[in-house]
Amino acid sequence: MTERAAGAAYRGVMKLLARAAEVASRAPAAPAAWRALGDRLGRPGAAKGGGAIAGPTLWMHAASVGELRAVRPLLAALRPRRPSRPVVVTTLTRTGLELARSLPEVDRAALLPLDAPGLMQRTLDTLRPEAFFFTETEIWPTLLGALTQRGVPAFLVSGRVSPRTAGRAAWLRPLYRPALAGVVCCMQTADDAERAIALGADPALVHVAGSLKFETVAGEAPAGVRTLGAQLTGRPVVVAGSTHEGEEAAVLDACTRVTTDHPRLVLLLAPRHPERLEGVARLVAGRGLPLEGYAAIAAGERAVPEGAGVVLLDVMGPLAHCYALGGVTFVGGSLVPVGGHNVLESARAARPVLVGPHTATMADAVDRILAAGGGVRVHSTDEFRAALVRLLGDPAAADEMGRRARAAIELGEGALARHLALIDQRLAAATSPRMAMP
Repeated sequence: MTERAAGAAYRGVMKLLARAAEVASRAPAAPAAWRALGDRLGRPGAAKGGGAIAGPTLWMHAASVGELRAVRPLLAALRPRRPSRPVVVTTLTRTGLELARSLPEVDRAALLPLDAPGLMQRTLDTLRPEAFFFTETEIWPTLLGALTQRGVPAFLVSGRVSPRTAGRAAWLRPLYRPALAGVVCCMQTADDAERAIALGADPALVHVAGSLKFETVAGEAPAGVRTLGAQLTGRPVVVAGSTHEGEEAAVLDACTRVTTDHPRLVLLLAPRHPERLEGVARLVAGRGLPLEGYAAIAAGERAVPEGAGVVLLDVMGPLAHCYALGGVTFVGGSLVPVGGHNVLESARAARPVLVGPHTATMADAVDRILAAGGGVRVHSTDEFRAALVRLLGDPAAADEMGRRARAAIELGEGALARHLALIDQRLAAATSPRMAMP
């Protein structure tokens, strides 16, 4: 398929989807999921404090919570460089939107409109971006094409292209090459850079800048985490973060098997998606383990179970700080074929990092940590249990593994400076009067 035909077909499909979403979102009898599509029809959210935001703006798109946390240092660094430019953030998920609205670096937050021509043109007319930044693999052809037509610089930051996506390059290139033609691609690794070029990015604009996730700083722990930590003092603790369906069962089974030697073991369990909390709670109850919620403990209404038990992290935000409470940590999305989630938060807390076999999303960081002796890869419940037996039984070895994990990720820092240099260079080269700074 030619580039012209691929683009026309894509735009046609997105137009039909947008029309269907417009109708469905207004239908009283439509399912909630369809009605929610009304939030993706190019109706940008109000500014904090109310009122409209006058462009030009700096527009950052991050798919969800993990990506948004990773780019926070970049947002913080861009604001003093462009002090007169309001910062707009779009996400694809409501959990990401909730986080964006809470960040002091953000002036406006909304869900990304569907990638249909009319919706994107309306959004660009409203926001008038001076520059557009998007994370990892968030390539939206209609949006990027419209930005090119308007002369707006676009930057792929902390860029990543999975081997699976690269394997589809022959099919995706006719659609992606025009979209990526003018994009400055700041890729995480050399492999990602090669894959971006295979998808159609201009080799002259592709750079290896590293992962911004290495730059993320957790900051001061919330009061609730400190309250929980005080109750966990002296007790063996396992923190399992960003878990998916199928992983909680494996983690619970592994922890249950070591409670004979560690009768006061506490598992702090943080499912990736909040809508799964009730199901995970039923899973814990089915194993006969006492269960308390983080929110109630943080509010002083409940206490950590006295014997072996589970604390369910039922609020968004504290996970990065909670890793420091564990003697052993597990990062989810890795025992099941999801690709793995952010291992840097547990490594930065100087805790041993357990991961499963599926870690393509964070391959560079995982490889660094494992090569340095800062973690263990487990493939089954039995291997998970064996790792717990070793690390919970030898706190000194666990501490040393945690120190190695933290040292490994410190070697990966510097991505922010590399990103800023490339961004400053491109913006300085922009010659359009609308793009020039006052």
